[in-house]
Amino acid sequence: MAKRVTKAESAAIGILIIVGLPIFFVFKFVESVGGVVATLIVLGVIGAIAWAKYSSRQKRLAYLRSKYASEETVQAIFNGHVWQGQTSEQLQDSLGIPADIDRKLLKTKSKDIWKYHHRGANRYALRITVENGLVVGWDKKA
Repeated sequence: MAKRVTKAESAAIGILIIVGLPIFFVFKFVESVGGVVATLIVLGVIGAIAWAKYSSRQKRLAYLRSKYASEETVQAIFNGHVWQGQTSEQLQDSLGIPADIDRKLLKTKSKDIWKYHHRGANRYALRITVENGLVVGWDKKA
């Protein structure tokens, strides 16, 4: 009678296949084209990825510099910082579109809670309070 495979053994076999097959094909590729050519191809791909990332960072900085006069403000937004007195437009440029917004309209002001990093049912890692279009505070959970 054949031995049954446990769940742990079948998981290990699956991981071995998932990890082993790409390594096997890379070795076969290197064997067929030669080590130097394969190395040049890998370096070319890494260089292309690095250039694309550098280029997108430069485009983002150029966009922010054209929009805001202060280099200090541009660097703070580029690095994703939040500060009191920051406009809602600067906040959106800094952190992106929030996952959710709670709005309250009062007689003398509007109060929004911008929620970022959804963690569960109405649980967010970051809540930023925006009154009349300006950041007045935030609550950041670990």
